[in-house]
Amino acid sequence: MGRPLDFHNLANRVIRPALAKKGIAWCGWHGFRRGLSTLLYELGTEAKTRQAILRHADVAVTERHYTQTVAAVSITAMNKVQKVAAPKLKSC
Repeated sequence: MGRPLDFHNLANRVIRPALAKKGIAWCGWHGFRRGLSTLLYELGTEAKTRQAILRHADVAVTERHYTQTVAAVSITAMNKVQKVAAPKLKSC
């Protein structure tokens, strides 16, 4: 219609109803961006790519405030460390 996109209307008219059908609560745009960054992290996306997608000037902002460590990812990482470290520890 030639007018700028109103994100408040987008959330109320499109996003909230779609999430409500799935039984998911809308947590706002900040929650959406945090969830997106965390999901990209879980999928193995590099930090600089997540920074670019979220359009942050500094990768530290993306990492510190938007990307949250997920327990399953941490367990997988620690299992990898154990596989690498276990043979070295046995030889000590």
